[in-house]
Amino acid sequence: MRAGLLAAVAALAAALATSLALALPASSLALPKLYECQHPMITGQEAYHLVDVSPATACKTVRELAAFVHNGAKGYKLYRCAGLGKPVLVISQLDGWKLQISRRYGLVMSRGGSLFAVTGTDFPLNCT
Repeated sequence: MRAGLLAAVAALAAALATSLALALPASSLALPKLYECQHPMITGQEAYHLVDVSPATACKTVRELAAFVHNGAKGYKLYRCAGLGKPVLVISQLDGWKLQISRRYGLVMSRGGSLFAVTGTDFPLNCT
């Protein structure tokens, strides 16, 4: 009896998974491609959700942002915390790219119709 119950639960789980896969559009099932932008000896710089921008351009911009935050501004912070869980950007543009915080993607850089999200250990938005 127990084997029959397990088989019924497994069949129900498989049917539910198939139903969900058919009900959801393919784009919602796929994760955005992540591009690691670091050069040798540098880590924690990544771009993803690229829209009308090449990985080379996005990564070049991510590296420029990292250099600006770490070296060019002598400890300049990218964001400040305005309460628990509420990061607020200190700068709004860098080299013609607009910076903003998206609920879905976190740190986003855009210019015209092009945009990409920035992540990695160099760019955590953490206000906990």
